[in-house]
Amino acid sequence: MRKTEIEEYPEADRAPGCPHPRETYDLIGHSESEKRFLEAQSSGRLHHAWLITGPPGVGKATLAYRMVRHILGGKSLLTTSMNVPQSDPVAQRIESLGHGNFMLLRRPYDFKLKKIRTEIPIDDVRAMGKFFQGTAAEDQSWRVCLIDTADELNRNSENAILKLLEEPPAKALIILLSSSPGRLLPTIRSRCMHLPLRAVPEAEISPWLRDRIEAPDQIIEAAVKLSRGGPGKAIALAQNADTVLKPLTGFLGSLDRSQSKMDHILANSLAAQSAGASRKLFWEALQDILQAQSVFSVTGEWHGAFKPLPVSKPPEVWQKLWDKVGEMQRLEAAINMDKKTVMSDTLSAIRAA
Repeated sequence: MRKTEIEEYPEADRAPGCPHPRETYDLIGHSESEKRFLEAQSSGRLHHAWLITGPPGVGKATLAYRMVRHILGGKSLLTTSMNVPQSDPVAQRIESLGHGNFMLLRRPYDFKLKKIRTEIPIDDVRAMGKFFQGTAAEDQSWRVCLIDTADELNRNSENAILKLLEEPPAKALIILLSSSPGRLLPTIRSRCMHLPLRAVPEAEISPWLRDRIEAPDQIIEAAVKLSRGGPGKAIALAQNADTVLKPLTGFLGSLDRSQSKMDHILANSLAAQSAGASRKLFWEALQDILQAQSVFSVTGEWHGAFKPLPVSKPPEVWQKLWDKVGEMQRLEAAINMDKKTVMSDTLSAIRAA
């Protein structure tokens, strides 16, 4: 994909309002995983396939791009890390997707339908096979393919990837990212070195986020609490505060009274076609707060974002509401249900419980 296309069309692996992982050069919370890859490379016995797993926003793609820059000859600031600076020529070519030895496999943009496809098609995986069969285009002999994410491969695409993993070309490195590795073919998992990334502690995310986002303390604190240990998700929440965190605060703070007009406006705004990212963040944040309220109703200890809700319900009621939000989100994704109706009904159910 040419640079002009990157600027003009949406990318499946970019969170709206957030820097792309290939434009992100710092990494927090995963130094041990980085060290493990460096040691494997130094040994001269680098495995041909690595599976990086962890929840969305935890840093999988950021780590992967650090690996890509390093293996393709980027010069690290430290010998003990893969901290290649943005000014490095290799880093610049990778950032622009202009490095001949690097291939990115992700859900493509459909120019006819004018939207991102829902899966990585088999034809793109076949192109990956041709990429590895050819001669290395750059001076460095390594050729690298990043699959972001393997969760979006269909079964035919997975089988095609498996063939490459079973008979890897020389000097080939395949990096797969996955938030749900259990859904991948067991034979794919067994042929990869596994790098599981754990949730980053809030104490590390908070100062990191403050250095990057100018926002009120309440927004920063809520974004960190609702990030589920993912720095990338924390940025997304802070960047989408006007469409997620602020409306959510208003809804939760008004649960002790009827506010059908507010619910209607909120449901309508989150049903817009351009609000896909905000909608997903809202669903997850709402679930997390309901779970925190359930715990609070039993223990009296509040560990959620914002403040305890202004209504008192038995813990089993909060748990049922948590289940309902998750179920409605799954139904909406599986069945083409009207988004406005689903959200409006869910908000009404929480008020009425």
